[in-house]
Amino acid sequence: MEYLNSIDDSITSVDENNIEYIDLFQHPELVYGTLNLSGEGLDFCKYPPDVQKEMERYGDLAVKEMANLNSSACGTRLRISTDSKVLVLKVQLKRKWEYQKMTNWNASGFDVYALKNDKYSHRTVFGPASGYNIFSEVINVPQNGKLCIFLPNYNTIEKMHIGIEKGSEITNFDYPEQNSLPVIFYGNSVTQGAAASRSGNTFPNVVSKKLNRDIINLSCSSCCRGTLDMADLIGEIRCYAIVIDYTRNAHAPEVFIKSHERFYKRIRQYHPDVPIILLTSECFNGWRVYDEFDEIVKATYDNAIENNENTFLINQHELFSEEEYDFITIDSSHYTDYGMFKVADEICKLLNKTGKNTQDNFK
Repeated sequence: MEYLNSIDDSITSVDENNIEYIDLFQHPELVYGTLNLSGEGLDFCKYPPDVQKEMERYGDLAVKEMANLNSSACGTRLRISTDSKVLVLKVQLKRKWEYQKMTNWNASGFDVYALKNDKYSHRTVFGPASGYNIFSEVINVPQNGKLCIFLPNYNTIEKMHIGIEKGSEITNFDYPEQNSLPVIFYGNSVTQGAAASRSGNTFPNVVSKKLNRDIINLSCSSCCRGTLDMADLIGEIRCYAIVIDYTRNAHAPEVFIKSHERFYKRIRQYHPDVPIILLTSECFNGWRVYDEFDEIVKATYDNAIENNENTFLINQHELFSEEEYDFITIDSSHYTDYGMFKVADEICKLLNKTGKNTQDNFK
């Protein structure tokens, strides 16, 4: 890695006389997992103004986090096919400093996988040290030329240039047609990816790897409030399935009991047949308030089943034995990679079980 003063600086790690650069923001087709709300070029922002404004009623922390993270690249991926032997990435990020509860290989990291026969093989991960936000990295391209790069979960990409050898070509690398409809994730800091070791190891991204399927991660730390505008946003996205990890940011049972089922029902109005997976809280230190939250989630699920709706429940506590509680999170709730993979496995089991019926809905 080379640190730069400007994204336009020359680098020493390759002969740039043999490199041609493209501006990623002029090639949105290379990035998966965005909504492109602006409709022009590449736009990482996933929250329209009405959703952002809703955070004003939830206090300074929610407003601050939404302002800081509304354009974070969480859940987004570069999927590239090229006959160049190397990729040269020049990147300018918004944030220079480390983020609480995570490594820079997650918060600001680029997690690189080679793809062959729809299987992901980890190649490398890179991210800047604290105090730096402009840098370059050279990636060796596998023989078949196909790469998937998971982008930073807790930082915003302000500028990015991709260099390939002169005379080479670069194109997007689509998901198989049957896997092109995304799974939508909505949740809190855990769902956004806090505490995974690298950006590709958050449980939404692990689901994407295991199923080789597109995802859209609409999670934002401190801003998971189950609002109706957010429900309407999710409702307008054509999708394969929806995973709702809404508990932690509600803070009080008297608030949560009014909002959880209302949020679910609003989404269900738009998606009457799509599988919706509800998650209980990821809290493993016995706080009574989360036990109450979990009962509210279960009640929403029970009512949905009574109505014969295509809804599923994952009780996150039941995924682990009490002996595992010491190492599945870094605190009481933010998952280590072990926890992330266990949650992802359970989601994949449910999606595989319901997959045929879901696909039939979109023929």
